[in-house]
Amino acid sequence: MNHQSVLFVDDEQNVLNSLRRLLHDEPWNMFSADSGEKGLAILEKEKIDLVISDVRMPVMDGIQFLKQVKQRYPHVVRIFLSGYADHKAVVQALAEGSAQQLLPKPWKDEELREVIRGALKQAEELQKKNERLQRIINSLSSLPTMPHTYLKVKKCLADIDNVSIDQISDLIEEDTSISAELLRWANSALFGQRHQVDTVKRAVLVLGLDIVDGLVLSESVFSSVAPGSSDGFDLKAFQTHSLACGIAAKLLISELPYMEPKDEDWAFTAGLLHDIGKLIEARYLTEQYKKIIITAREKKTTLLKAEHEVLGTTHEEIGSYLADWWSLPSFIVNAVRWHHEPALCNANREIIAAVHVADVLVQHFALGSSGNYSLPEGDPEIWARFDLTEETLSSIKESLIKSLA
Repeated sequence: MNHQSVLFVDDEQNVLNSLRRLLHDEPWNMFSADSGEKGLAILEKEKIDLVISDVRMPVMDGIQFLKQVKQRYPHVVRIFLSGYADHKAVVQALAEGSAQQLLPKPWKDEELREVIRGALKQAEELQKKNERLQRIINSLSSLPTMPHTYLKVKKCLADIDNVSIDQISDLIEEDTSISAELLRWANSALFGQRHQVDTVKRAVLVLGLDIVDGLVLSESVFSSVAPGSSDGFDLKAFQTHSLACGIAAKLLISELPYMEPKDEDWAFTAGLLHDIGKLIEARYLTEQYKKIIITAREKKTTLLKAEHEVLGTTHEEIGSYLADWWSLPSFIVNAVRWHHEPALCNANREIIAAVHVADVLVQHFALGSSGNYSLPEGDPEIWARFDLTEETLSSIKESLIKSLA
């Protein structure tokens, strides 16, 4: 039997010793390294499924190390082990997807075990499906590149300390469709402005940089990847579904008192982009997508089941591959990959849970179309995280209708 392998990287030998003592009875192959350089050397020689790295290390720190791991071994699951959860660089690295999760240091023994088990389960699941997915990806003529407008805006936002709102606004104004989209949202009921927002600069100020980032990204993706007319694919209805999911996910996160405004913005973006895999299927796998639609319609089943039957993979897997290819933040990659199976992902739990619930709600509210011919059911344990009273559901539906008007 082949056991999975975990690599621990920490410059403190006593930490590595503690981990080895704690986990000696687990059925994993354990490797350890006291530097990023030695960790990379092990990765070159051994098949590693999970890397857990300290952040603060000399020469090559954990952030630099996991960035290289992501570039060289993208299918290896990556986790930070650090006592510096609020450190700006750590937060940025998590947002960029260099690591998929953060474990506190000092850790709680059982929590550490559970996180590792969950991460290895995720790695095993990905490995099983990777061969089928890779065949699909290899059949594409080419993967779409990251939209140019988004790259320019993203570069500005990454250097926000040295870039003015005027510069960001000027850049956005070069694209009329994105400018119009920002103005539309800034004037929507979701953001509750009492006066008309009539300039891109004002829209940026009203929306905030995280929402602007998400809207520019989603509009760029829809314009660059959107398929032409395809049997069974209604782009306008698809966009309405995606927008409604973004709004609903944001509203759901706002109901959780321990979440922050930034989490609401991330949930909004994740909801907007959760179904990008369907765009890839409809544009690049047109004939197979037609078969998926026909199968779902004739068998009155979900697209997910029809995708498994026709492709052997799903829009979740295809979409998350593209999101990772584009180096999108991990919360987007994870939401795209796990929005139908949120319990299988340990990272960005609340955001993925919100997108999962939002996806189901929006379909039951009949706002837009996800392409399904049968209404999906949500995971009861995930739904239990939100206090979804009749009053709350009614309020969410009313907000959605107003915002989409």
